[in-house]
Amino acid sequence: MFGFTQWWRRRRPASRNNFDADGGVRQLQAINKRLQLYLDRAPLACIVWDTQHVVRAWNPAAAATFGYSEAEAIGRHIHELVATPTSMPIIDEVCPRLLAGVEYPDGVTLETRRKDGSQMHCHWHLALVDRGTADEGVIAFASDVTARLQAERDRELLEKSRALSAMAGGIAHDFNNILLAIGGNARLASEDLPIDHPAQLSLAEVQRASARAAGIINQILAFSGNEEETSKDVVLFHDAAAKHPTRAPQVPRGEGQSVLYVDDEESLVYLISRVLQRLGYRVAGFTDANEALAAFRSNPTAYEAVVTDLSMPSMSGIEFATHVLQLRPEVPVVMTSGYVRPKDRESVMKTGVRDLLLKPNTVEELGDVLHRLMLQSRAS
Repeated sequence: MFGFTQWWRRRRPASRNNFDADGGVRQLQAINKRLQLYLDRAPLACIVWDTQHVVRAWNPAAAATFGYSEAEAIGRHIHELVATPTSMPIIDEVCPRLLAGVEYPDGVTLETRRKDGSQMHCHWHLALVDRGTADEGVIAFASDVTARLQAERDRELLEKSRALSAMAGGIAHDFNNILLAIGGNARLASEDLPIDHPAQLSLAEVQRASARAAGIINQILAFSGNEEETSKDVVLFHDAAAKHPTRAPQVPRGEGQSVLYVDDEESLVYLISRVLQRLGYRVAGFTDANEALAAFRSNPTAYEAVVTDLSMPSMSGIEFATHVLQLRPEVPVVMTSGYVRPKDRESVMKTGVRDLLLKPNTVEELGDVLHRLMLQSRAS
């Protein structure tokens, strides 16, 4: 077999001018043995080919990597052994440049073929040796980087998926606010009009469209991987109310009790304030959390309940609720949000918030929740 030792002997012949006959041979044999040991134990595939791309040397790691034994590989064209149609255009560009003396210090990653026809990606480090001599050729070290590249692709895909998930959650949050304003005001308009008014049919259509849009929100939230929202149907009105354009009865329950409500969406502050007022509550509505907190600090006992949105620009709902409960620990605090992650729910409940409502069903549930919490407060 014409392995690395034979190749080394051919390119580094012993010279009787430099060595005595016995000492020179022994020294050369020791060098050859040491070189063969290094290359045999090298973890990387090491291959040498000449300027015609014919393989001269092939170490055991090359045999393990590509599936060809040393005997099968030596004397064959390197491209015939490892190249693929995909990698050939790159090889046709690199090889002439390499033989012309152009260096590739960072190496080249190529799709590569094994003996059994399977494919992988190898990173090749290439160097021109013995330039200008009869032994001129290329020495190459190759490592299988298929698993590493796949891991990098998986990591990039995961990062993109997380970014899309966060974007989907943000879209759902904004869409929930819009949907709540549209559907809620349609409901209030329906209640303001006589039951036989021609506009009732149109308002009922708005309510049905809102219910269908809520289903789209569920799909967005399912895509975002948010189990908190997808585990619960998000509906604005009961199906019966959507099917029959009749006014839902408003039963006053607030008995003049005062509620502080804060949400950075002005349209929602207007809507929820009107809804609660129809239920008998006195509402102090704010779009700025800092202003709402200042109002509460000025007279903490003036409010029987506090309702706050979770995501606000000036102050998070969790921070706002924490300040409120520090001033008055027994006051019922309700939080609303159109986008709640499992870790958000845990953080919300740790602050002492009594309930967490998901938009856009806030209109439907808020009156019931406030009534229940106030009854509990009275009982305690």
